[in-house]
Amino acid sequence: MKPIVVSLMASAIVCGLPLLAAGDEPPSAGVASVVGGGCGKPAADLAAGKTTNRAIASGGSNRSYLVHVPANYDAGKPWPVVLNFHGFGGNPEQQNALSAFVPMSDKEGFILVTPDGGIGWRFVQSARDANTAFVRDVVKSVSADLCVDTKRIFAAGKSQGGFMSSWLGCAAPEIFAAIAPVSGMYEPTESCGPIPIMQFHGRADSMIPFGGGKVLVLGNYPGAVAVMEKWAHTNQCSGTPETAKITSHVQRVTYGNCKAATIQYITDAGHTWPGTSVREGDNSKPADLPASELIWAFFKAHPKE
Repeated sequence: MKPIVVSLMASAIVCGLPLLAAGDEPPSAGVASVVGGGCGKPAADLAAGKTTNRAIASGGSNRSYLVHVPANYDAGKPWPVVLNFHGFGGNPEQQNALSAFVPMSDKEGFILVTPDGGIGWRFVQSARDANTAFVRDVVKSVSADLCVDTKRIFAAGKSQGGFMSSWLGCAAPEIFAAIAPVSGMYEPTESCGPIPIMQFHGRADSMIPFGGGKVLVLGNYPGAVAVMEKWAHTNQCSGTPETAKITSHVQRVTYGNCKAATIQYITDAGHTWPGTSVREGDNSKPADLPASELIWAFFKAHPKE
């Protein structure tokens, strides 16, 4: 497996989607870029190598998020941040276990933030707007207490969390440098700008069907490839997509001549996070693909310019 991991990461570094209802537009970015005001001072209630549950008021509601500070954290230098969004019926603890981003945070050196979306991130416009505001509040809160590199803030997520991470690529471009949705992503609208995206989807996904179809609460989903092609359009890709067979069960599609890197991994698996040992979603066996490692390699290669 190790040679495959190295090869995949190298490809991700070299190469460097949201479904909106008709007429929906992401809210305008009406706030300034976040400033890492926590540099050079103690991390309040946060400790290096520990995960802390924090409460926050946002939009008149009491919300919460988990933040994991890397073991070698030093307040004297800026650190990248990965926001990790759970799926419907999940929670931050489950999403951290699923993605295995906590040990990676300690090893690779990034702040991990896992917001709590309650039962899910929901798809109605009002909920999306409220959750976008919540995410902005979370980033501001973390940046006030930790030394954050504002050019290296990223979003990943699974299922509804995948939709949320891709929504933020359109709705909060002043914050996020790159996105990595798994098993679900929104279509971008014409008002969305280019942003690096790496997406994962299984052909056997019975919850967010790979080829498109009806999705509970969401409605009609055009399909993973159709949505990815819209992201390729948003990212101003003009080249022919290049498909590489990674294993007998995985292929990578890299869109060419893009203003922002656009990559999709297609597996034979179901509604799962590739590379984990955890069976969730549709309880199918996850693909043998190191998604979390690939995501982090992709993020490292794509800070804001």
